[in-house]
Amino acid sequence: MRYLLIIIFTLFFLPGYSLAEEVKFVQLSDVHLTTKPGNAGGRMLTQSAQLLDDAVKQINTLEKVNFVVFTGDMINTPDKKLLEKFKSVANKLEPNWFWTLGNHDVNAAFNKKKFIAEMHQTKSYYSFLTNNFVFICMDGTIDTIPTAHGEFLPDELQWLDKELGKNKDKYAVIFQHYPVVEPFHSSSHYVINAKQYLDVIDRHKNVVAVMSGHYHAARINKRNNVLHVSTPSLVQYPNAFRVITIAETPQGLKFNFEFTPTKLENIRNQSRLQTRSAKLHEGSKSDRNTTIILTK
Repeated sequence: MRYLLIIIFTLFFLPGYSLAEEVKFVQLSDVHLTTKPGNAGGRMLTQSAQLLDDAVKQINTLEKVNFVVFTGDMINTPDKKLLEKFKSVANKLEPNWFWTLGNHDVNAAFNKKKFIAEMHQTKSYYSFLTNNFVFICMDGTIDTIPTAHGEFLPDELQWLDKELGKNKDKYAVIFQHYPVVEPFHSSSHYVINAKQYLDVIDRHKNVVAVMSGHYHAARINKRNNVLHVSTPSLVQYPNAFRVITIAETPQGLKFNFEFTPTKLENIRNQSRLQTRSAKLHEGSKSDRNTTIILTK
């Protein structure tokens, strides 16, 4: 018994030994914050500030959250004052928060350059490390013309390729507004160069998940042993965000997805009644709450 205790002590406390890695984060998407009244097609824009406040309060009650990420369309129209309002609410989050650009966040007037200056960054795509994970925030927006299509430019894809290569010893999770594996087909929302993007991640075995929004729908698909996770809008039914825990286990990399709707039930019910194809947006039970193990 004494020798067993010595072995356990050695394994757990000597330098060079690391426990199984785990990370927990929250993904919110398509907040569409606005100060203008009027709802549209189930989008509860008039109540967008209330919905965001509720989400922030719920997140601040959660334990051991490493960070929060907003995957685009943080504001409903590109505007500096609206972005400042969004930041003032997001800054109430206790965990650090990150962001990716969506098509509602920028346009030709309030373009990417102006947006990222307000965020005190130099690029619209970037990465950060947490435990044994690299998290990559991508930008597929087109700010020169009004469009809901996404496109990832060659320079950015080259950067992604290098970023994945230099972090090949880490699990890679990618955040972006636009899914490259659609939750459902849309002739107006797809990524123009999705094939070129997929070619990049197909070259790297460390990619484990691509997490997006844009379609306001809950879906979890798997392609080439990579999870493609679509998260619905906070402002439209099912008015929810995701809590994701990823942990190393002997069986593989374990993903636990928890679906967290707003507590503002009246607003959520109104949105459901006004949303066409509500079931399409909410997905199946396994698109909302599930556990998946990837073997890498």
